[in-house]
Amino acid sequence: MQALTHPGSYSLQRRRRLGPVLLALGLGVVVGVLTSLLQAHLDYPWLALVNAASPWVTTAFVAGALQARLSTAVLAGVAATALEVVAYYVTADLRGFGVSMTYVVFWSLCAVVGGPVFGAAGHAWRRAAPAGLGAALLVAAYASEAVVAYHFRLGYTSSAWLFGTIALLLAVGLGWHRRQYPALARWLVPALVAGAAGHAVVGLLLE
Repeated sequence: MQALTHPGSYSLQRRRRLGPVLLALGLGVVVGVLTSLLQAHLDYPWLALVNAASPWVTTAFVAGALQARLSTAVLAGVAATALEVVAYYVTADLRGFGVSMTYVVFWSLCAVVGGPVFGAAGHAWRRAAPAGLGAALLVAAYASEAVVAYHFRLGYTSSAWLFGTIALLLAVGLGWHRRQYPALARWLVPALVAGAAGHAVVGLLLE
């Protein structure tokens, strides 16, 4: 005979599932707003942090890591990155800056592609399943952006060093969780190849 679920228990479970989703959405809005605001106050190498793709997909990674289910992590990742785009351009418009629809469409497509990938990566890292893959994807995002975008394409050496340092710190910090270092190392080479290809494509489209 099936036991009846207490209404209060169901409500608590629903709040526990909804809370991380709302947090992920709020994070996307905050990062989008701060990106626009900080662009007026930072200089290189720090300006690169609010002019680059890797910090934005980090939001999707965190959003995915907060979720209990992979499907929710994927949706939270794409929602967070989409809200980053919306919040960024709304803030820029309110500050009196022109908004190019070409860039809105371009970064929206990047959100649709990168959001689910890094949402799933965050979920994989949190649960170490598969071990090392999620961490390797985020580390590779920063490392490949350092080399491809900032070193070779733009020639911003200080920003390349900054992003390379962040990649190293992420490898150390993320790998510590459930001791994923060996698996992270195995996944890192293919992740770097994928990241380099992605940044190369983005660079060509932005030129």
